[in-house]
Amino acid sequence: MKGSMAAAARILCTLLTLWLVLPPAASFADPVTRMMKPDLRLLIDISGSMKDSDPDNLRGPALELIVRLLPEGARAGVWIFGEEVEVLVPHRVIDAAWREEARRAVAQIDNSGQRTNIPAALAAATYDRGSMDPSYRTSIVLLTDGKVDVSASPMANAAAARKLLQDAAPSLGATGIPVHTIALSDEADWTFLRALAEETAGLAEKAETAGELTGIFVQSLEMVAPTARVPLAGGSFAIDDSVEEFTALIFFAGEETSVGLVSPSRVRYRPERAAEGVEWFVTGRFALVTVSSPEPGQWQLAAPPDASMRVTVIADLQLEVDPLPNSMPADRVGEVGIRLRDGGDVLRDPEVLGLMDIRLDITGPDGTTETIDVSGRYPIPQSGEYRVAVPAFARGGRYELTARVHGKTLQRELPMYVEVIAGPAESAISTRPSDIPETSLAVPIASVLGAIAAVGLVSLWISRRRRRRRLELWKRRFQDSQPGAEVPVLDGLRADSEDQRGAS
Repeated sequence: MKGSMAAAARILCTLLTLWLVLPPAASFADPVTRMMKPDLRLLIDISGSMKDSDPDNLRGPALELIVRLLPEGARAGVWIFGEEVEVLVPHRVIDAAWREEARRAVAQIDNSGQRTNIPAALAAATYDRGSMDPSYRTSIVLLTDGKVDVSASPMANAAAARKLLQDAAPSLGATGIPVHTIALSDEADWTFLRALAEETAGLAEKAETAGELTGIFVQSLEMVAPTARVPLAGGSFAIDDSVEEFTALIFFAGEETSVGLVSPSRVRYRPERAAEGVEWFVTGRFALVTVSSPEPGQWQLAAPPDASMRVTVIADLQLEVDPLPNSMPADRVGEVGIRLRDGGDVLRDPEVLGLMDIRLDITGPDGTTETIDVSGRYPIPQSGEYRVAVPAFARGGRYELTARVHGKTLQRELPMYVEVIAGPAESAISTRPSDIPETSLAVPIASVLGAIAAVGLVSLWISRRRRRRRLELWKRRFQDSQPGAEVPVLDGLRADSEDQRGAS
């Protein structure tokens, strides 16, 4: 009995451990052939409190920037929510018509909502849970300045938030749908939003002011729809002849900032002067310029010294990365896949790959950087894909991993972000423990089995005691019924079969 109990406990512990640590079955697919397109679902709070949190309605320009940056062929949709949820931009494949409709819809973002129905917003954004296209990688970005507010009753609001964290969030995480949360203002329920992100393997971000929204939105887009960049040095960047289009994004602080672009042949482009193949979008906080069929060579961005810039490219030769999860526990070893695609096919030619300098830079929360020399440490893979082991992160915080590829004329880099959770997560609403205990499950299982056995022994003892009492009763009745007794014998009385067995 003891051996079988121990064996059962070991088997159950093994099954639970495998269930906890193994990734979903979909992740075992061949990474070289897997090309999942992004599917972004934006949820934007329009509750009345946004009048104070975002008085200049900077949600509009931030959303329009995302609309312009989303890649062709991806899918996206935008929902606005207060007490009710409304589709602002229909969820479908992105094309020119979708972008135009999305730009017109930006003006509809206001502060007319009465409450903050986050559960309803998430339910609306996952309307197709049972029929999602597996060729798309779905992610949700939630922007709010409040907390779950579905009723005038604080108890009802707490219950709704608890149900979301205990039921809906783990289900989304298990199916690979991260919820990236953005808290705007100190009034937002940061503890809840962080727990929601962690439960779904998403990232939680806090914007101290509405002016920070655009940068946070762009970083969210980099997680949802990563696009290769070219490195910048003092505003200068190289464009090779495989690039079909590049997009330069410049963030600046001044309202009257002057920006421009200079081509390799010294042609100057400015927002106020239209030019074929060059499109500008400028606000008081950022400028976006997209150049189609760019001239190969060294380009230069003209911007203030304190401006932050990035240049993304669409090219025949693409850098692709299978990243780590956006959120993961400390002390877990990871793996990153890095490959190049030429016209859609994975580049496998060992002579070409041998000319590439490939590395992975890891920047920790404290700013320190560690470099993995991929091309020097790993042999050229026949499949064309490098599987790079990433050491476990010991401390919690935000890590940036950047894959870099340098050839004779080719330069690409692709950033990724990981939130490392060190230690148990802070309780969000309920007192339910947020982490599985690290101790072996065999002890509690054995305790339960022992309790069951004890209950069985007590039941057996009570049953035998009752039988003895019934036996004593029938014995007295039998003695009283002997000749000479005052009480007459009653016909028809007998012990049942159970009592007979107990007597024997």
